[in-house]
Amino acid sequence: MRLTDIKRTYQAVYSLGSNCYPAQRLERYGLRPYSGVIDWMYSNSIPGLCLLLRNRFAGFMYSDHIEVDGTEFNGHNYSLLDRVYGVQSVHDFLVADQLEGIVRKYPEFQQTLQRRIARFLRNIEQAEWIFFFRLHASHEEAAALEAALASIVRHQFRLLVVNPRADRRIVELDWPLAHTCAVEAPIAWDAESDQAWNELFAGIRYEALPG
Repeated sequence: MRLTDIKRTYQAVYSLGSNCYPAQRLERYGLRPYSGVIDWMYSNSIPGLCLLLRNRFAGFMYSDHIEVDGTEFNGHNYSLLDRVYGVQSVHDFLVADQLEGIVRKYPEFQQTLQRRIARFLRNIEQAEWIFFFRLHASHEEAAALEAALASIVRHQFRLLVVNPRADRRIVELDWPLAHTCAVEAPIAWDAESDQAWNELFAGIRYEALPG
């Protein structure tokens, strides 16, 4: 699938990781009207992400699934790993609050997740077109992710897969996948990279579902 095939209006837009970069890019182009479930998380495991989607986020970040597996951002935040799905929460719990802070803030954290999950599940049923954006995936991983999405999305969707490249160009990979456009693109935050991303996102629009 080519870039021209994803240029349209969507009623829902979601980042599928692997980190915070896709959500930040979507926000810059006015394509992030709400927070997705894993916008601010690390989701390096495609098999884990596919399982999470197929399971419709069942049990995600439940207390018996999680463990502290380190810190991020120069020791500022705890990394909380969901062992079942291989997804890490890296923005929600401060090291300064110590481990007791995780216990104290966990109920609110889980409530926020459930609200975002409910919206996601509603959108995959109601939206005529959904746009998904994934940073980092091989051809095989993209095919698996596309299949997982196809198993839960009721109507139409497009998946944009972006793999980093060193120079400041967009290169289409033209993978033979029915719903997925794969490109290589710069992931720096500078004027030349922004120009490439302006080209990439031109013609991709968000329009809220009625009601």
